[in-house]
Amino acid sequence: MKLKLLGIVLFSLFFSFSALAQMDKANQKNLKKASKLIKKEKYEESAGLIKTVLQDYPLNDKLWKYYQDVLYKNYEKNYKPELSFKIDSEDDSLAFLLQKAVQYVLDKPKWDYLNAVNDATMYTPYNAESSIVMRSYYVDKKYYSDKEVNAKSKAYFEKAEGEFGAKNYEKAIGYYEKAIEEDSTNYKAFLYLGDSYYAMEYYGKAADYFRKAIKMNPMLLEPVKYLADALVKKEEYTQALEVLKQSFLVYPEEGMYIKLYDVLEEIGEQKLDRHWILRRAKIATLASESRRENFFEDITYFSHYEDAGKDAIAKYDSAGLLKEGESALMEKYLEVLCFKEMLKNTNAEDTPELDYARKMDDKGLLAPYLFVNLFNVDLYPQFRHFADNNKAVLEQYINDYLVVQKTGEED
Repeated sequence: MKLKLLGIVLFSLFFSFSALAQMDKANQKNLKKASKLIKKEKYEESAGLIKTVLQDYPLNDKLWKYYQDVLYKNYEKNYKPELSFKIDSEDDSLAFLLQKAVQYVLDKPKWDYLNAVNDATMYTPYNAESSIVMRSYYVDKKYYSDKEVNAKSKAYFEKAEGEFGAKNYEKAIGYYEKAIEEDSTNYKAFLYLGDSYYAMEYYGKAADYFRKAIKMNPMLLEPVKYLADALVKKEEYTQALEVLKQSFLVYPEEGMYIKLYDVLEEIGEQKLDRHWILRRAKIATLASESRRENFFEDITYFSHYEDAGKDAIAKYDSAGLLKEGESALMEKYLEVLCFKEMLKNTNAEDTPELDYARKMDDKGLLAPYLFVNLFNVDLYPQFRHFADNNKAVLEQYINDYLVVQKTGEED
């Protein structure tokens, strides 16, 4: 696995120490120690110190970028995929348990990095870069693979990519077209053919190819995102708004909120009403190879969320969906159940962060609020099931609550 191929935007190994003046002395000291450890290539130790600082500054996006980058350097240095092996079956034998323990150690740098990126999507809103990485790694490959694309088409596509990278867009277009002639199932050729026209500022032509790519793979976000960009360039803001709204039925990526905000500012009549909150506990799903753990030492009122998950998880499958045969009166989605229990158990507590969730629960719209506004990649199976089976409810939520009319005072 080469994470660079996922289109990761690497963050520079730099933290603005002018920000240190705003921190207490203990955290200043930890960051300085972390910087020294980086120079010694002791990345895991450095990340541990940065994590300590993040306990006190959980919304500091620069710190999160710093933390991710340090763990990426650790991944680059210490992950040895050639030493990994496949575990085909599970048993209680000593040999199997030993094999599993060895695999855990071998894979740890990879999962430490990916989990740092995932944590950053949970604790910093509008974190487009991290959100893209999570989608690319966990979701996109479910819906598209070029394994079935024929060799000639792939060869033309690679030539097109080279020309595109050199900004020879007309030549790139020629090769993308040849790739499509050889194999009309080459989805990426359609997508990047549109991107080539976009780079040449032929936005109408670009939009046509983005729409074709959407038709080929409606579960992939990338062409939807590109189509919205093309429509914005054409100043067709109303159409762009509708495309952006539809994007939240495909995948609620953080970068799409930024695009939605910008388009609403252009139109001027409506605004984005996000109501994001800081989640302190990992998503309540069954343990997976990713080995998610709570990032924060103090999870505050999310302890109720966590307890509800532990109590109910036997009734749900690994995706967080209620198992067949369980009571029809139970919540279909584990995430909704856990949040409802948290709301119930904090009803007498001072938790203003949860006020909007209570409002949505009263309106019967808690699920779309959680799956859109508070989306995390680990919720994708539950989100996908809800979006596929409750499209009208999700659209109602997006149209009436995520995007709202501005008041006279704001105008």
